[in-house]
Amino acid sequence: MKETKLEVVADTDPIRTQAAAWFARLHADEVSEDEQAEHQLWLDAEPAHRLAYERVERMWTMLGDFSAAPEISQRLAAIPAAVPAQTQPQLQRRPRRLQWLVACAAALTAVVIGWRVLAPAPISEQRYASAIGEQRSITLDDGTQVDLDTGTTLRVRYSRQQRRIALDQGRAFFKVAADTARPLTVDTAQGSVRAVGTQFEVYRLDDGLDVTLFEGKVQLRAAAADDSAAAVATLTPGQRAHMAAGEPPQVQSFHGGSAPAWIDGQLVFADMPLRAAVDEFNRYGGSPLRIKDATLGELRVSGVFRSNDSSGFVEALSALHKVSAHTNAAGETELSR
Repeated sequence: MKETKLEVVADTDPIRTQAAAWFARLHADEVSEDEQAEHQLWLDAEPAHRLAYERVERMWTMLGDFSAAPEISQRLAAIPAAVPAQTQPQLQRRPRRLQWLVACAAALTAVVIGWRVLAPAPISEQRYASAIGEQRSITLDDGTQVDLDTGTTLRVRYSRQQRRIALDQGRAFFKVAADTARPLTVDTAQGSVRAVGTQFEVYRLDDGLDVTLFEGKVQLRAAAADDSAAAVATLTPGQRAHMAAGEPPQVQSFHGGSAPAWIDGQLVFADMPLRAAVDEFNRYGGSPLRIKDATLGELRVSGVFRSNDSSGFVEALSALHKVSAHTNAAGETELSR
């Protein structure tokens, strides 16, 4: 095994100091509702607060993974002397365990752990996919359940510090197993979704990303190579958001059940442009639908249909909107007026 090295540098950043103190307070034996509310207000006050707090969490987890190293044990023994003076007033009348936590968490903001152990084992990546017209249900190692809609591919990368899923294409519904130490993040090119324990749908589109929340709470973040991006919105149950690169999320309410309708083989259209409804049917295979008239594509349609019954959808269009259909030489069903 290669040598493990520690380096300590001075840290005078007040935000990191505050983040460390908050981390310690919330890990005390007793945390009041008022303290929890104050902590939330502090997090929401500035994006830098949340970022600093998450960095302390990650550092604490990382330190725990390497705490057996003798160099780290020696450094921990010297940590109380590194507590910034700004945190001292918060220690008055606090239990001894909380004083120790504040000392450790505050010192973590000043400790840079550079280890040269054996190169960390590469994080294994698992790939899952569903074919056109197929739907799959999988259970991940942590108990998280994922339903893949037709034509969906995703990659799962879990480590001791984080849970990340890259949605490369398609749509998936997540029932996330709670793990406060390792929030689950779903990444796409348009942005990411972060959750601890909750139920939500992510739909990757050509022009962006749709996120629908059924239970719990999720954070929406701009696309980034790591966790440095600040939250741009937080969804509560019954909300749906559309994200596009360089634009603020468009959040709206929706009326639905406890899971997406497509899991039961249904497509629900509520005042949707016909072109979008046709795109949905075409995702499931079968005889492709084509719209000959661009104007017809803007027709608004509503209804509940079976995802494998495009012919029933065409019949409804004919009866309600006088849309005609015929099959061309390529086997496509052309819609026109």
